[in-house]
Amino acid sequence: MSAATEPQAATLAASVGQSVSVSDPRRSLRRDSLHFARTVALSVGIQGPTAGVIVGPAVLAGIVGGAGALAYLLGFVAMAFCAYAFVVFSRSFNSASSVYAFNGSVFGARYGFVSAWLLLLVYTSFAAAVYASTADIAQSLLGSLGLHVGWVPLAVTGWALTLVVAYASIGLSSLVILILEAGAIVLISIVGAVILIGGGYHHHALSTAPFQLHGIGLGVLGLGVVNAFGGFSGFEGAAVLGEESARSTRTIPAAVAGSLLVSAAVYIAFTWIVDNAYASPHALAADPAPLVHLADHYVGATMGKLVNLAGVISAFGAQLACVNAASRLLFSLGRELGGGTDARNVLVRTDPRRGSPVGALAIVGSASLAGLLAFSFESQALSALMIIVTYGAYLILVAYLLTVIAATAWVWRHGRRPIPLVALSAGVCVLGYVLYDTFNPFPAPPFDGDVWAALATTLVGVGLALLPGLHRRIAGSQLLRAASATTRGPEPAGVEP
Repeated sequence: MSAATEPQAATLAASVGQSVSVSDPRRSLRRDSLHFARTVALSVGIQGPTAGVIVGPAVLAGIVGGAGALAYLLGFVAMAFCAYAFVVFSRSFNSASSVYAFNGSVFGARYGFVSAWLLLLVYTSFAAAVYASTADIAQSLLGSLGLHVGWVPLAVTGWALTLVVAYASIGLSSLVILILEAGAIVLISIVGAVILIGGGYHHHALSTAPFQLHGIGLGVLGLGVVNAFGGFSGFEGAAVLGEESARSTRTIPAAVAGSLLVSAAVYIAFTWIVDNAYASPHALAADPAPLVHLADHYVGATMGKLVNLAGVISAFGAQLACVNAASRLLFSLGRELGGGTDARNVLVRTDPRRGSPVGALAIVGSASLAGLLAFSFESQALSALMIIVTYGAYLILVAYLLTVIAATAWVWRHGRRPIPLVALSAGVCVLGYVLYDTFNPFPAPPFDGDVWAALATTLVGVGLALLPGLHRRIAGSQLLRAASATTRGPEPAGVEP
């Protein structure tokens, strides 16, 4: 183990599991019902690599020119330092509260609450953004078939289908996410293989040029890395399945690491393929959906439509994963705020047969729909998508930073092993750079509004945490008492704990 020993971790995990154990099926999630494949599906689903890679290489080409694959590679390395913080925590204990218990076990209930508040806003806003993304890709697909439908009706239809599947059960919805994303990756892999066989542009398919700087400055490359960094966000989603994953201290860390590896492989490999299939970075940057265009060119119009379909199903899987993650995080916070295992408030109501957190799901569904409709005046789904997702991206950077700092302190209190400390310290530095690069220069309109909205909602979370009544409830948390049982370090010999 990176911090606690294996026997200590097993004891801690059992203690945390006991602290959130509820026998009433109307107030509890379905314990130990998911194995690795369905657990990792949630994290991969939030990342939605297939939907992202359909347009991502073009966006990155507009920033770093022909060094897109290099930017994604460096972005993956940077994100790995952040992911390690979640691995450190989840190897010792897990619950549906994710960062609330992780961070709260080190720095207290208020710190944990603010961390969870931010991540809840992230998942809810990401869900709203991906409704728009799904609609945008679906519009393109339907347009190729001669059908023209407004993006808002498509987005609302996707929202309704998402809630139906999310309500069915976590087992079913995780399976749906897994099948959708796996199927989408298979489809784009066929296209990638044909491009490689076809030689790419002027037989440069195997060129390493996308991993070279091409004379761009390190500052420009840094902007590209920050952009690529955002494409990997969501790897931590599996942590909210801490009560539903079997053998969670093995399954969840593997899912966190595995999802990041899968998404990185998709982004890096397909950006390399796409970069080598275009005559120039300028031509790539000018193409709104390069992978669809390449499918048309190298395989045929039918494959182009299938790649568009792959984007739709990947995006749908992403919005389903976001809703599942947000509803479980809200369920766990409701349990903390509503009296622990004896809670009777709407946030902790679950379907006794399906194990779905129906109360939290209804609230998350309503909030994410409201977030979508707030930008329904936009003429294009892409405009709404960019504004909403940027707000969530700002918040997730702060949530990551809070978690990496907490993990660093947790390791410091448990053995002070140098390699984990160095890795986590690097994560703090990476996030510091990403935050600096994100806000310097200050974002231009309309994204400056996202900054102020993110700041305002963060302050709301801090204000809630400072409320005496709320703090009294979370300060007495059985979960945090169990999770922090070993964070204080060993007692001196001869002294009673």
